[in-house]
Amino acid sequence: MLFPILSYVFPQQKPATGSDILLALKKLNVLGSVLYIGAHPDDENTSLLSYMSKGQLMRTAYLSITRGDGGQNLLGNELGDLLGVIRTQELLAARNIDGAEQFFTRAIDFGYSKTPEESLSKWNNEIVLSDIVKIIRQFQPDIIISRFSKTEGGHGHHLASAILAEEAFYAAADPNRFPEQLNEVKPWQVKRLLWNTWKPNDKSISIDVGTYDPLIGQSFLEMAADSRSMHKSQGFGMPHRRGSRLDYYDYFAGDSVASGLFDDIDVSWNKIPGGNKIQSLVNKAIENFADEHPENIVSELVEIYKQLELLDDNHWVSIKKNDVKELIKMCSGLWIEAIAAEPNASQNMNIEIESMILNRSNIPVSFEKIFTTYMQVDSIINYSLVGNKPFSLKQTIHIPNDAEYSQPYWLKEPHDENMFSVSNPEYIGASENKPALVSKFDLKILGVPLQYTIPIIYRWTDAVKGELTRPFTIQPELSLKIDNPTYVFPDGKTHEVNVYIEAKVKYLEGSLFLSLPAGWKAQPEKIPFQLAGASSKASFTFQVTPGGEAKDGEMVLHAEANGKTFADQIIEIDYPHIPIQTVLETAKAKIIKLDINIEPRRIGYIMGAGDDIPQSLIQLGYNVDLLSDEDLDNGDLSIYDVIICGVRAFNSREGLTEQQDRLNKFVANGGTWIAQHNTRFGNQTTQIGPYKFDATGRDRVAEEEAPINILLPDHPVFNYPNKITQEDFKDWIQERGLYFADTWDENLTPLLSSNDIGETEKLGGLLYSTYGKGVFIYTGYSWFRQLPAGVPGAYRLFVNLISARKESESKTAH
Repeated sequence: MLFPILSYVFPQQKPATGSDILLALKKLNVLGSVLYIGAHPDDENTSLLSYMSKGQLMRTAYLSITRGDGGQNLLGNELGDLLGVIRTQELLAARNIDGAEQFFTRAIDFGYSKTPEESLSKWNNEIVLSDIVKIIRQFQPDIIISRFSKTEGGHGHHLASAILAEEAFYAAADPNRFPEQLNEVKPWQVKRLLWNTWKPNDKSISIDVGTYDPLIGQSFLEMAADSRSMHKSQGFGMPHRRGSRLDYYDYFAGDSVASGLFDDIDVSWNKIPGGNKIQSLVNKAIENFADEHPENIVSELVEIYKQLELLDDNHWVSIKKNDVKELIKMCSGLWIEAIAAEPNASQNMNIEIESMILNRSNIPVSFEKIFTTYMQVDSIINYSLVGNKPFSLKQTIHIPNDAEYSQPYWLKEPHDENMFSVSNPEYIGASENKPALVSKFDLKILGVPLQYTIPIIYRWTDAVKGELTRPFTIQPELSLKIDNPTYVFPDGKTHEVNVYIEAKVKYLEGSLFLSLPAGWKAQPEKIPFQLAGASSKASFTFQVTPGGEAKDGEMVLHAEANGKTFADQIIEIDYPHIPIQTVLETAKAKIIKLDINIEPRRIGYIMGAGDDIPQSLIQLGYNVDLLSDEDLDNGDLSIYDVIICGVRAFNSREGLTEQQDRLNKFVANGGTWIAQHNTRFGNQTTQIGPYKFDATGRDRVAEEEAPINILLPDHPVFNYPNKITQEDFKDWIQERGLYFADTWDENLTPLLSSNDIGETEKLGGLLYSTYGKGVFIYTGYSWFRQLPAGVPGAYRLFVNLISARKESESKTAH
């Protein structure tokens, strides 16, 4: 029987304190595990994960059904797949603090869902269930805790996660369910399933997650706050809370429970044949441990490892062997690293790797050999490491022509909006990829052979931040980019399309061309290029023209060079709280032949958390300026016809509250101010605009096909400069809108209504008012999704909002 490891996370080595070692020693004698299941990044109870992992020393994991791809981003403009990459890494950063492991299914967060039926119908229920069952069979938890119940949880994804957790609880033990998995794993009977309730009753089990641990120097609540604060793309920074706090858990299925989550579950070595001897040896090592001289117990740890090798291999023996091996490294003061000379390389290139190993104790350690990915043979070393003297070795690795590019495994294959496609079963459930390159160090410690697998990374020094590292990646030789994600052709005339290329190798010569839908033409058809030097860049311009019968579609930028065809943009996601991530996306853009009338307007845009609406408006021919705080404080706002607040502007622009008086005066003097939605958390003000309205609730319309009712068909917003009809509400994506107002001043007029199936009418998504000579509009409709996606009707209606005053009244008409 194989015992595959789902998580391929290789955290960078960090110093181990005496407390770290003692906790790891104590954990050797705990053979219990708990799996927590929720729907999204941020659903996990980090207090419980911290308590279980660091307090009860259980093997602990969080299974998030999705990667949070459908949410919003407080840090930048990454959405969709790119946001999912960020939130994956934020979860891993959180787990690095609370000590739990992290798993995922192939389900995509397709946006807010109000019913579990919708969620399960959009996801492939059987595939998601299969993923959960495989994770359970591999992780083999004693108990499962569902974050949500099947009836309470609000979001349809939440309720669906509880339904799936219960189904998987039974299916994991049934050999007739998903029998194709049984070549890798065996059926597993979880002892009990519980629900992390927020409405305790007299049968609920309570846990004090506010307990203080003197070894850690924190309570589990404090640790949980640090863990949850890693969800920075969601703005979930948390304060440290101290003191007792009870969490509650209700029985769901399986063995009954009376007083504790692990009632009648053996979590000791007693459940392993021959395990009593291991427990005695571990107790002895704990007794003899001295934090100032951890090397004194290395011999005892080596003996534990030898005894583990004598036991029949099973799930827990395999886990504890790895744990003991890491403890030997920690107590010996071993430092092992493998550093690439460059952050990335391409196929058919050489890369220099410098490996270093350092023994900072008097324990006899022999460096026997090293093997690095793509090396043909091991490098034989046979060197006795002398105390605190580093041994270094340089190797040149040739990256073969068939080496896989570094790409998150769930993005390697095309996918729809609901499920990722992952054909390699090895990756099912995994949090992220294996490293692109690893070095395997074969050592003998006190005569016992031990192998340590070290990911190859790139390291550099920043003048301010000091030493930094990033994963080493294998990338295409060329990166291509089209300037904008969407091009709108409002008049059917020729449009300039700027493209950019960047070499990742020393020399490239080739040609660029655009593939276009039928009826579209690009001039020139091909553009030759030469790039000399890695990181050399160039830009070019195509003239793209739609013919009379041209249909909307996509254009893709291609390059032919060195006998290969390239079509990917290499995107780097770089935020300080997560490792730099490399993602490959097809260099493409939507092209839309749009029937639209546009009146000239000068627009000031107040960027909030980040969106691509300014680019979309520039595509239409508008003059758009991004307004700084200085512009809003002291600039001449009268030069603008329209000022637009971007998504979450009042959440992310601290000075905006004080600048409201100037914005209201701008409206009073004849300007148009359009305010988009903000979230209720971190809002800087209680009022936006000249009249009061409350959009801090959760009113939203999640179904993108939900009917929309035009309340005042004769209103100028629906007639000038474009006639708005029901056709304009077709083909919207993900949702209609969110953070609709639920109450408003009588001076604000609702113009649209919509609602999800079975819900009451929502009127607060588009509120219009006049103030002085101008217009104020609040809108919760999701323009930040629709415009970059090229939804024609959304463009037409948004243009009408911009043109809320007639041309004769516009400042640009003078």
